[in-house]
Amino acid sequence: MTKAELFSQAVERLEYDTRYFDGDSQAYYMSDMANWCIVHATKYMPLKKDDGTMYVPSTAMATKFRIPRSTVHTTLNHIVTAHGSGSWNDTPIVVLAPYNDIVKQNGDPAVIAVTDTFWSVDPDKGLVLPKSACVVQPDDNGPLWEIGENVATYKRDNYTDEEIKTILESLKKHDPILKRAYDRYEDCDFQDWEIEQEFDGDKRIKQMYDEAKDKKAFLHGLFEEERFGILSRYLRDMVVRMAMDKLGYRYIYHISDGNEVSTTVESVGNKLGIVSFASNKAHSGSSFSVMESFWESMMIILKGNGFSDNYGVLNAPDMSKLYDLLTQEKKDPLVLEIIHNIVDNKPIDFAKLYRDEYIEMTKQYIRNLEWRKRECELELSYIPGYDISEDQKRVLREDYQNKIAQCDSDIATWSKHKTIADYDKNLAETIRRHCEYLTAEYNKWRNEIAKNPEYENLVQRLCEFVVQMELIQSRGYDDR
Repeated sequence: MTKAELFSQAVERLEYDTRYFDGDSQAYYMSDMANWCIVHATKYMPLKKDDGTMYVPSTAMATKFRIPRSTVHTTLNHIVTAHGSGSWNDTPIVVLAPYNDIVKQNGDPAVIAVTDTFWSVDPDKGLVLPKSACVVQPDDNGPLWEIGENVATYKRDNYTDEEIKTILESLKKHDPILKRAYDRYEDCDFQDWEIEQEFDGDKRIKQMYDEAKDKKAFLHGLFEEERFGILSRYLRDMVVRMAMDKLGYRYIYHISDGNEVSTTVESVGNKLGIVSFASNKAHSGSSFSVMESFWESMMIILKGNGFSDNYGVLNAPDMSKLYDLLTQEKKDPLVLEIIHNIVDNKPIDFAKLYRDEYIEMTKQYIRNLEWRKRECELELSYIPGYDISEDQKRVLREDYQNKIAQCDSDIATWSKHKTIADYDKNLAETIRRHCEYLTAEYNKWRNEIAKNPEYENLVQRLCEFVVQMELIQSRGYDDR
């Protein structure tokens, strides 16, 4: 049997299983944690320790703590799909591992959700992979696909005509929508406005297209990467499914916010006492996200927003622009720290800025929970007035009482989380190392600007500004 026939046969078997694995069946399957397989799509191979143990580093580890992200994110039994935070369609490497084996190596995750189960990892260890893990990775010089014990490979390039034909035949049969997308790039079947959109404002390519004698041939060459991207993405996904099948797990398709599969996984997580969600907001609604957002706001102050006409403190073009930036953003806690650093030579405590942000975040969480509790208490008091049966009243009463009890429990938990370390020790250690990085970077900049001939003038102007601000505040005026 040829490789093409083997591939077709393997995909046929996967698709046959899918036809008899509907949403209810998948929800039932995911109700057993023993059926969970973590899936981590990435651009980078897992790293290896001296003893041969493989691990996935956090973003903080990978960036030498330039970015204080302590988490490693996975999905359960499916490859992450594109959403507002990005797309993983072209990520070449996919790590698979039994959930229970991951927990044995790393402890429980910080949050469970079918679309985003993540661990806050030890900044010296990362997410340690068990021996049962399988890495799906490209091998452009090997066969079209191959499933080994701990490694599965597939080609992303260097396809032969026969291999392209094999993939396209499978696409046509099993993913006609993706096949139509491929055909559009193959046939260059685009309206003028779509072509303009594909150029993405690149005037150089637009000019080359306008000057081309054979415009269709030009577009065909231009879209080669898109065509191969569709082929490699489909092949990657099929090989991931084959590798997962070999590990003894089933791929899940019926996934959306609040559906049967998502709520089932949330329920399992809640019973384990782990924060769980039935939506894709698992990370964005967490304290990890709040700390990262605070880092992003500090980066805007320090380095600007990334646009060519915008700058921050560390890349201000001259002392005058630096003065303007500091005095315009005087309400920002970091800016106040920088002003006092320059005027009084007072060291900046970046860790305190994070601690203060965390404390404010905790207070806000508690306020929100108290407000939610009051709403439930109010709804509970109105139940007797409803024109419903006694059984319905009893169900409503129990529901609101449970919600009130949950609010009390959450308030008690957050009241104990007085520090970042109380919330998560790995996040706290990651932020500590990140603050060391920030301090070194800031001090390097501070020493450089001190050599500027205009530096003393900047110090003098800021001294006058501080005196003026203190005078305004002493008189009780609003300096806004």
